[in-house]
Amino acid sequence: MKILTWTTLLCGALLSSCAPSPLLPPPPGIPTTAPIYLTDIIKRAPITAPPAVLPPPPAPEIPRHSLASKTITASAITFTIVTFDRRDHTLSVADQPGGPDSKWRSAERAGSGSLAAINGGFFTPEGKPLGLVITDGQRRGGLNRASSLGSGFFIGGDERLLSRESYLSTKPTSKNLLQTGPRLVWDGNTISGLSKGDNRPRSFLLWDGQHHFAIGHADSANLSSLANALGKQPISGFKIHHALNLDGGRSSDLWVSSSVNGGPLTRRGWLNKSVRNYLVLRRD
Repeated sequence: MKILTWTTLLCGALLSSCAPSPLLPPPPGIPTTAPIYLTDIIKRAPITAPPAVLPPPPAPEIPRHSLASKTITASAITFTIVTFDRRDHTLSVADQPGGPDSKWRSAERAGSGSLAAINGGFFTPEGKPLGLVITDGQRRGGLNRASSLGSGFFIGGDERLLSRESYLSTKPTSKNLLQTGPRLVWDGNTISGLSKGDNRPRSFLLWDGQHHFAIGHADSANLSSLANALGKQPISGFKIHHALNLDGGRSSDLWVSSSVNGGPLTRRGWLNKSVRNYLVLRRD
């Protein structure tokens, strides 16, 4: 009887230990809300697009310079200037392989049918170019590496002026090129050390460093006074960035047709001599 009693008690104890324990309340300070997973945070987080990167606004277009001829007096020098925009016009080299007067006797004849023309670079007593000349892709003359009369270059096609150093370092290709000099104004600065003697007619090229170009004639000046006058920016609406001298004296010859506002006109002395080449202005 005792055996049964102890057995019964033991079984009852074992059965009671297997029963589920009652749920206890959580300890204080522990939240009872459902768990939050990282994926839920990612799903709930607002997606913000990166700020749009806008391209820079286009640069304002440089106003076109009108084709015109004007005569002005500055620093006691009378200038005749023909301004044009290289986006609408072309200045090309017209060379005479047979020497001066073999094809054209004057700027007017060299520029026949065009807008304007002016005498070009220097030449030897034998009529050969005193520097490099390229006309219609044909190379004539040789590179002048030393003389100030070859210190600059006119590059046709995308009309611009280069120093001899820039030309030698970049070697630009062009079907029209003229080596001449000296430089008168460069990067907006007047060139110093130029000759102060021998006042005579002068021919020159002007460039604003962008799209505005000009051919010009001075009635009487030495190289120093010409450079100083141009360095003072005498042309209204035209910023002279580069100015390059052409052959002058009795070679100086500018012709402007009646198609140009301010024309027709000629700046050519009675004792002028024929020259080797010209620069001829045409409309594109």
